[in-house]
Amino acid sequence: MIELGQLEAHHDEFAKRHTRVVAVSVDDLEDSKKTKQDAPHLVIVADTGHELVNAVQVQYGSERGKDVAAPTTILVDKHGVVRALFRPTNVASRLSAGEVLAMVDSKLAVP
Repeated sequence: MIELGQLEAHHDEFAKRHTRVVAVSVDDLEDSKKTKQDAPHLVIVADTGHELVNAVQVQYGSERGKDVAAPTTILVDKHGVVRALFRPTNVASRLSAGEVLAMVDSKLAVP
């Protein structure tokens, strides 16, 4: 996925901000492992049972017979508090790495 590649390419910028990028995938474990190989600095979570995507209510439906989750960005601070949530109305839209970094700077900046 292009967006994960962009996030991976900016891993140094996220590290400077003491921020981890966690991508949740509803793909099977093997596909999630391949994604991890392509994005070694990101945390890839295989949510094959859809527990997480159902808990945060981002299940979108099926695409070509496969379940998909809406592209959602959730910023959680070090205390586990959700500081920002972005979910586009168009499931094909995702935030760019620069937009995510700006969101981190705005919502998670240490005073």
